[in-house]
Amino acid sequence: MNFKNTLLALSAFVFILSSCKKDPITSASDKSANYFPLQVGRYMIYNVDSIHFNDVTMTSDTTHFQLKEEIGSSFNDSTGGVTYIIKRYRRSSDTLNWYETEEWNATVNKSRAEKTENNLRFVKLIFPIVNDVKWNGNQYIDTSNGLAMYEEWEYKYSEVNTGKIMNGLAFDSTTTVTELDNENLIEKDFEQEVYAKNYGLIYRIQEHVSKQNVTTPWTNPEKGTIVIMTVKEIH
Repeated sequence: MNFKNTLLALSAFVFILSSCKKDPITSASDKSANYFPLQVGRYMIYNVDSIHFNDVTMTSDTTHFQLKEEIGSSFNDSTGGVTYIIKRYRRSSDTLNWYETEEWNATVNKSRAEKTENNLRFVKLIFPIVNDVKWNGNQYIDTSNGLAMYEEWEYKYSEVNTGKIMNGLAFDSTTTVTELDNENLIEKDFEQEVYAKNYGLIYRIQEHVSKQNVTTPWTNPEKGTIVIMTVKEIH
């Protein structure tokens, strides 16, 4: 075979290899990040029930209100990533005007999603999202400075890629993050969040209650608070 024929054969071989090349595979981290979408202008409205149990009067009071989280702006941070500013609003009912209560922020990179709430930085998600994976979501919180309540939390994934319905809204793929789950005969501390792919946080419960009568069910504790946040609208 002369040099010209050899060159033609080699070119044909390279062409065949190129034609058989597979499309790029999207990494697990890219897909997982869809559970924590960040885009300026997006907002979500939640119904919130805040229940307070009084161990003196042995009664409970429930406050109903609505909460809106809106991504108002973004900026390039010192890490080379983008930080998004989340404006939070509150109102007592649909007929009233919103009033701003605070600003939080959030960021996503290839390995995690973080959210700063009341100046406390939480690692909300780690990538890839896989059932039973655990991590320290409070690793950036200095628990020695009066924040011992955040010590030894172990975040854990469950029900990954599970369909759920919240307030009549259907979500094809959701992931549950249990952040805290400690319970004994007289105390219960439980915090959990549910994220939907392409939408973000759709449910949150914060339960910190106690009782002296061990036969009393946790559905009716004697002291503490339960706050439940459920998505109502997505924009």
